[in-house]
Order: sequence, then C-alpha cells, then structure tokens
Amino acid sequence: MKIMLIDDERLANMQLEMMLKQNYIDSIDEVRAFQLVSEALEEISSFVPDVVFLDIHMPEMSGLEVAERIHQINPQIEIVFVTAHDQFALQAFELNALDYLLKPLMLNRLEKTFSRIKNRINNSSSKLVNHSDKQKILCMNTIRFQLGSGDQIYPKWRTAKAQELFAYLIHRRGEYVSKDKIINMFTPEIDKKRGLTQLYTIVYQIRRCLKETGIELFIENNSIQESYCLKLEDTSLDFVEWEQKVKQLNKNISGFYEQLEDIVFSYEGHYMGEYDYVWADSERERLLQLWLLHAKMLVEHYEFTKEWTKLIKVVEKQFLFNPYEYNQVLPLLIAFSNLGQVDKIKHYYARYKKECYEELELPLPDEVVAWYENWEKIHLV
Repeated sequence: MKIMLIDDERLANMQLEMMLKQNYIDSIDEVRAFQLVSEALEEISSFVPDVVFLDIHMPEMSGLEVAERIHQINPQIEIVFVTAHDQFALQAFELNALDYLLKPLMLNRLEKTFSRIKNRINNSSSKLVNHSDKQKILCMNTIRFQLGSGDQIYPKWRTAKAQELFAYLIHRRGEYVSKDKIINMFTPEIDKKRGLTQLYTIVYQIRRCLKETGIELFIENNSIQESYCLKLEDTSLDFVEWEQKVKQLNKNISGFYEQLEDIVFSYEGHYMGEYDYVWADSERERLLQLWLLHAKMLVEHYEFTKEWTKLIKVVEKQFLFNPYEYNQVLPLLIAFSNLGQVDKIKHYYARYKKECYEELELPLPDEVVAWYENWEKIHLV
C-alpha cells in the first residue's frame, strides 16, 4: 500500500508517519510526506498513492479543495482527512472521504481507519477490470453499467433519491446543475440548510455506489458556481449512441435496410422507462416517436418484400412500446393472413377492437374493419 501525507505542519506529518510505520509496516510499501500542497499535487500522478491523509487547514490551499483536485486527477485514490476541527466533517464526506480523523491522533481510532482502508482497497482490487474498451451507461429501460465487453452491472442504490439524482445528472449530459435547482427538485419542502445537508448525503451515496460497481465516473463539485456535473468524457450513453445511428441512416447507400433493422431492434426500451421521473418525460417521448417512425418504415419495407414473420415481430414490438399504435393492426392482420394463421387473425382483431374501444372509446380504423369484414366473407369464418 502506498500512502501520501499532506500537512503544512512538519511535526504532524512525522507523528502520523511514525504511527503508521510502527503499527502497519507489513501492509505499507511506501509513505511520502509533503508540507506543500503544490509539491504533493505534482507527485500524485507519478506516485499514485492508494490513500492520502490530508489536513484541512493549510495556508496554500484548503484540504477540501485539495481533495477535489486529487479526485479530478484520480478518483480511485482514497482520502482521509486529519484535522483539529470537526465542523468540516459533512463537507469531507461530500467529497467522498473514506474517513475523518481528529487531532490529536489516537492509535485505537487510527486502527479503525486503517482497517477500513485495507477493506476498501481489497474490495476495489477484486473488481479491477480491463478499461481498454470504453465504459458505457445504459439508460434504455433501466440504468446499468457495462465495462468494456463485460457483463452488465446493476448498481445497488442506497436510496431512491440517490438513484434519481444520478439519473438526472446523466439526463443533463455533462452540464453543471446548480445545487439550488437540485434542492428545489428533490427536497422542496425543507429549508436550504437542511436541503444542502441532504444533498451532500445523496451525492456521497452516489459516489460510494459508483465506486462499488467499479465504473470510473466522477461527479465534479464546482464550488464557485455551487453546482455539480457528472463528467462523461470517457463514457458512452446507449440512448445517445442509438440516436447517432438514426442520424447516420442514409437511404442512398447499400445496406440501408440492414441499418434500419439494427436501429429498430436495438431499441431495448423507453428512456429510463422503469422510473416515473417527470423531468424525463419529454426526452422519453421524443425518442419513442423517433423509434416508431423508423419501425413503421421497416414494416412498410417488410410488406413490400413479403417478409411476414419479421413484420409481425416489429409490429408486436410497436404495441409493446406503444399500445395505441392501432394503425399498425392492418399490416399485422395481413401478415397473419399470408402465413395462413386464421386463429391469430380472429384473436388479434377481437383483442385490438376491444382495447381500442376501452382505451380510446373509439372503433378501430375504418380500413382495418373493412379489411377484416372482407376477409370474413372470403373465408366464410
């Protein structure tokens, strides 16, 4: 384990280094101590400590700001604050600190911290993956992660608010969102001071959850703008990639319908469809309508090429995502007719006729009714 100490008081660094080496020498590979923040930050990328013990009150820069800088350099580095002041504990945990030690240091308290450090590092090591491939956040239907070509990872959120705030930061796609806006969205019923306290707790829960999954995501806290931003530079989003495919679709190139098939069948579900987030409604509806437009185009192609089985698959998916697509009943019935599936024609016609009346209080479209009545006469059903 590599440890870095940052404290402007030389004696404080010496005391902590001595305590660590005397009691945990078997677990420690190297300890480097710094009195100047600037020197420590220059070294941190090359030294890559597992944990930094960090004072808060320093003349060059606040320890809270140093912690933000460290997390921007490498969010996997653990932070333990060491200070004579306890009023910064809340801000420390907002910055995803592993622990918060008060001076003068007591060995029994340091033992608890060191045990926590070892557990955290061991857990992180067991989850190491190859990040040579881009990591992905999947938001179609439900939020989950994928690291490279590995299995999908479902995060275990501690609270529903942590899950929703993370989803909202994804929704804003790398934008800074003010703390006031977040408080008004998530805790409008309480005063600002209590709202900030809850916000810090929620952000801490998000950071812990992300770290436990092994995904490398960083939530930046902009202290000047009083805002948060989910940094997504090295992360792809499934719904963004899907829409890029749509934008690149070109009727004038060969393979157009293969690309169209990919667009239609790779649409796994509604944008954040498992969550009842009002703020996601417009984006969810926009993406759905975009998908329905291309699904209809593919159905028309299958009608022309008489690929009836594929047509049925698309129409059934349309009804799954939008139960009110009754204009697609006719292509479905025609497909069943061409496949000689008489029972399915009767079943689906009766089903959609009933659903259309009960849901919309309207009859099926006239062309559907006319086609079915003519089919009945021909087949004497």
